[in-house]
Amino acid sequence: MPIYSYLRLSTDEDKQSNSFEVQRQAIDSFANENDLEPIERYFEDKKSGAELDKRLGLMDLLNTIKKDDKIIVQKIDRLSRDTIQTGWIRTEIARKGAELIIVDTNGNANDPMQVLMEQVVSAFADYERQMIKSRIKATMKLKKSRGEKLGGSVPYGYDVVIEKDIKKLVKNDKEQKVIASIKRYDKKGLSLRAIAKKLNDRGLSNKNDKEFYFMQVKRILEYKHS
Repeated sequence: MPIYSYLRLSTDEDKQSNSFEVQRQAIDSFANENDLEPIERYFEDKKSGAELDKRLGLMDLLNTIKKDDKIIVQKIDRLSRDTIQTGWIRTEIARKGAELIIVDTNGNANDPMQVLMEQVVSAFADYERQMIKSRIKATMKLKKSRGEKLGGSVPYGYDVVIEKDIKKLVKNDKEQKVIASIKRYDKKGLSLRAIAKKLNDRGLSNKNDKEFYFMQVKRILEYKHS
């Protein structure tokens, strides 16, 4: 299986002690000492690890590797000095079914302390993501309780008015009567398509002055009307 290596030289590092040549020699020596196949390709970056999308060498590597390929790096911090980023890169490598080899840990990419730290940081990151979702949900709920528009298209049954630079939803009486009809049809057991046909047969129209179709009826029924 192909063996690749990844080399990174950050702009704020000692160019001599961490040069591409130093990294390449360490990787080649490790491969020779462990009877590995010659390195098929070296991927290089001369960027700080802060922004992964700007590290074209790394992105190229992740797009190249396949199942059972091997990737050798001199040190774990060549992937990134950021634990979360390192965890993401390792996950991408594992997702492809490839193997990561780190020279400074004698080839062991699963150093217990490193894995523990990544798991801890990942847990906190996941917790923060959940907290952000909760805050967004709470904010949207509060805005809705105040009648503020939450973004996106205006839901059927409402119009938008601006009060003190704040967009608010107000009920459209004509459309609210249509919603009441839709709910009655739904309670009678009519299908979404049948309800849409009923509305169209009555000459009613949607927000765009066009005929109703079943997905619009579905959204109207699912919308949490205040």
